Amino acid sequence: MLINTVILFLSNSLVIFMVLALLLSIKNKYAIPTITLSIGALLGGVLMLILWFYIDIISQMIDGTGLEWLYVSIHILVYFLILRLLNTSKKIVSIQGENQHRSSVYAGAILALVIMLQGTNFLIYFIGYWSQADVINALFVGVVLGAGICVSISILLYFLCVFLDERFYANSTELVFILFACGLFNKISGLLLQIDFLPSSSMIFDLNFIVREKSELGHFLKALFGYDASPTLLQLGLYLIALFTALFWHQRLNKPWRLFRFKEDIS
Repeated sequence: MLINTVILFLSNSLVIFMVLALLLSIKNKYAIPTITLSIGALLGGVLMLILWFYIDIISQMIDGTGLEWLYVSIHILVYFLILRLLNTSKKIVSIQGENQHRSSVYAGAILALVIMLQGTNFLIYFIGYWSQADVINALFVGVVLGAGICVSISILLYFLCVFLDERFYANSTELVFILFACGLFNKISGLLLQIDFLPSSSMIFDLNFIVREKSELGHFLKALFGYDASPTLLQLGLYLIALFTALFWHQRLNKPWRLFRFKEDIS
């Protein structure tokens, strides 16, 4: 029970902590108020409870595929919200009035939707086992351990993004955020395969011999970039389409060849 709780917490909640770390790392650059993230977190908790309460009704909609279609829609929405957030401004000095308001709304909406998406499954698991007296201690310890691991990883991610922005490339966090958005977007292929909307196909390669998908590093890469050790051609195609779309959208106002221009050393 303890190990299952920790693993489930990592697989579902780690994404929440990572998106929070990414938002905090661009908070000053995009003039995102702290109150916006707090409101987004509270709204996400409310939406999570609403989804949990109505999940049976939603699941029965659209011939029993309502929940999958809802998740698909929200994943796509979060993907485009991230792109819109990253495109509101490149520098804080250019954010004024309407753009500053938009960036705040996008950031709060992203956090709220991610909490709703990732937290509902764990909430169902947590409430389902809470009534069993013999597993309460293991459940509580598992949540504490899982939360501690997630917080530690998110702190490391935050400082890594800040370090890369300052020492390597000014838009490093934006690129990490784009890869994160593509990883979320790529989850729609698995959802659509579950309801037989997309044709199934065999995997094109297996990277488990390099990084096992169920390992600690695998959970980290899956949460951050949507890592899949054995993707199908369809999944890989969707990921690349999402990646190229995001890079083009993010750089369409700049010269494309300046995408990976490194910061110049100032003597």
